[in-house]
Amino acid sequence: MLWSHIARRYMFSPKSHSVINIIASVSVVAVAIPTAAAIILLAIFNGLIDTIDDIYSAVDADIEVIASRGQTFDKTTLSLDDILACEGVDEAAPYIEQNVMIASAGHRATVMLRGIDSTYCHVLPIGDFIARGDIESVARGGIVLGLTAASTISAYSIDTDIDLYALNRKQISTLLPTSGVSRHNTTLGGIVSTNDDIDATLALYDLERAQQLLNYKNRLSGIAVKVSEYANIAATERALQELVGDEFEVRTRDEKNDSINKIMRMERYMIFLLGALIAIVAMLSIVGSVIMLITDKQRDINTLRAMGGSRRFIRNIFVGEGALLTMLGAVIGVLIGVAFCLGQQYFGWIKMPGHSILDSFPIELRLTDTLLVAVTYMAIGCIIARVTVAATFKKQRKLL
Repeated sequence: MLWSHIARRYMFSPKSHSVINIIASVSVVAVAIPTAAAIILLAIFNGLIDTIDDIYSAVDADIEVIASRGQTFDKTTLSLDDILACEGVDEAAPYIEQNVMIASAGHRATVMLRGIDSTYCHVLPIGDFIARGDIESVARGGIVLGLTAASTISAYSIDTDIDLYALNRKQISTLLPTSGVSRHNTTLGGIVSTNDDIDATLALYDLERAQQLLNYKNRLSGIAVKVSEYANIAATERALQELVGDEFEVRTRDEKNDSINKIMRMERYMIFLLGALIAIVAMLSIVGSVIMLITDKQRDINTLRAMGGSRRFIRNIFVGEGALLTMLGAVIGVLIGVAFCLGQQYFGWIKMPGHSILDSFPIELRLTDTLLVAVTYMAIGCIIARVTVAATFKKQRKLL
């Protein structure tokens, strides 16, 4: 179109006043910076979400089967073979868990003791987060603790003696309180490092020993299920629910951590909205650029009107000028944002401070986020340019 050709000529041709070039350059930078910042922030947030998901996937199975009522159930009421035969199920492991107290060197802490067997590591990759020792020590009668829990009781070395105390449901006595407590002595076999919340309560122990300590012989708290790589987790959840019936509840990791997921989704929306608001404020510089250009091109406007140019045609020229400024700034911003994200992803420029399971700050660039930011910010710039041109021409009717 002719108006777009003229807009491009105005964009790149020298202006009669150097200040117009300066304002136009500022407008491009004003669009580029929030565009790049939004892409980088969303990529950082994506990286954090994926990292948190990886961490929680070490302690929360893809799917868990638990009793609908009560904390435990008789292990004979569920067939592990039937669960393994269910479509979409790759691995399954029984477990029992309950709060217990651990003690060492005069220090005590309360942890969530989870009794597991040798199949547990096939379901959950907890072994990938072992900082010291090994996960196989559980099968040898040792205990694996989270880093924070181990530090609380000053258990820093492997093979440190640790006492476990749990309520003995069968021998509770108000006269002799100590008779209502079961006690096991074990040694530290490994330390897990994930995050502070998990590490403060994590404790893994042999399933049979845990059942004996808790007086839950032949009882389980749940079945941890790993879904096959290409299986549909929702379909697998429905199939398992049909298999186990109403006496049991089948829930996915997302359902178990539903409140956390909702908070993360809300934070993601807030990041995008705040970025959009910042972009609107920054892009107001386009207003000055377009107004200055209209003022500078009054003679051209009169010439075009004399040649039969319509109001719409002339307005489109300056709206196109604002759109071009926005597009140029958005493209530069996208290039900067994508380059930074890819550099951080592959080269890890920004390192994680202090003790961390990650060497560099996590970041994940997604095409959908990049396109969403670019399209949204360009739309904002075009709207601002159109409103500016309409308002300016309304006040300067003598131009038309």
